[in-house]
Amino acid sequence: IIVSEHRLYYLRGLADRFIYLADGQVSHDYSAAEFGQLTEQQSSDMGLRTFALERLLPPVLPQQAKTALALRNFHFAYKNEPETLHIMDCEIPTNRIVGIIGNNGAGKSTFSRCFCGLEKRCGEIVWNGKKYRPKDRLNTCYMVMQEVNHQLFTESVLDEVLISMEEANQKRAEEILSRLDLLDFKDRHPMSLSGGQKQRVAIASVIASKRSILFFDEPTSGLDYRHMKEVANVLRQVRDAGITVYVITHDLELILDCCTDIIHLEDGSIIDQYGMDEDGLRKIREYFIKGVSEK
Repeated sequence: IIVSEHRLYYLRGLADRFIYLADGQVSHDYSAAEFGQLTEQQSSDMGLRTFALERLLPPVLPQQAKTALALRNFHFAYKNEPETLHIMDCEIPTNRIVGIIGNNGAGKSTFSRCFCGLEKRCGEIVWNGKKYRPKDRLNTCYMVMQEVNHQLFTESVLDEVLISMEEANQKRAEEILSRLDLLDFKDRHPMSLSGGQKQRVAIASVIASKRSILFFDEPTSGLDYRHMKEVANVLRQVRDAGITVYVITHDLELILDCCTDIIHLEDGSIIDQYGMDEDGLRKIREYFIKGVSEK
């Protein structure tokens, strides 16, 4: 069995051999024991993800005032199917980077679709004293899909940002591209860019549109260590621009790199939410590292 993979932690105790490729060549050939002896610094220098989740360090959280919005009567069922989302009145964090976790089928994608107003038959949001019904949320929220190619439409990166503005402003568009390290690509076709660059173009469009809330769906799926770090940095830039970020993820490395808060969904309900303080770090490790002893 040959596994081509970026996330390595689940292969510990399973894989017998690790072959490291660089520039189209076999650079290193490790036994399982040899690979396990690599330090975290050696792994990161090679562009590899962690081999032991329990070695990951807690995030350095920014000093931010905690604000929240209220969810009311968040219930939803697809046509002719049982109810898949049943969230009673509660509050969730805003103006932060909030990781949304849960097992497959927990209701994370349904929650995001309802939140963004893509589904009409669900509750309301109250934020800063204003009620946001589904049609209101379409103009307030934006979802960056896992497959970002579905969200790029124009012939150039600059045009992609300009069409998102209420009134085209090239100077502001270039400022946004510069902030996301994309200015040198402004005349390139979006489809000619790398995956991470395409994602940043989608984010530049969001910032230009002045949407207040941004959802990401598995933004680091299939990404190596360097590109995962790149995504985390972009999420922090978006937060620093005053945008609330919710990120659906199964990636503990991403969470520990940039998330300030966690919402845990299971069976269509929020079963827990917490900040990434010492207690939050314990909870998130228990969720992701079931049965793995810390060393």
